[in-house]
Amino acid sequence: QGFEPDLRITKITEQNSKEYGTKLLLTTDPLEAADSANVLVTDTWISMGQEKEKKERLKAFQGYQITMQTAKSAASNWTFLHCLPRKPEEVDDEVFYSSRSLVFQEAENRKWTI
Repeated sequence: QGFEPDLRITKITEQNSKEYGTKLLLTTDPLEAADSANVLVTDTWISMGQEKEKKERLKAFQGYQITMQTAKSAASNWTFLHCLPRKPEEVDDEVFYSSRSLVFQEAENRKWTI
């Protein structure tokens, strides 16, 4: 809690969800979020300029690490993405280095857009 998306973005997303027949779910339960998901994604918990917030952010996001337990809730063909740099508290090694991880392909693709 305290990291919810901007309500203006949520409203636009709800409209797009209805228009395109997709499902929008806002939840604080990682397993509910992963339920039947084709793609599991996490981002850095502490961005540049947020170093002073590190302790409180690590505490706030505790329990949100993507693990193989999280993946059990996902669709059978799930994949994993992360924009890098990755920290172990965000995703465990088993998921990050698994055959389901497309992190390095994602990074290579991003390289060409920079």
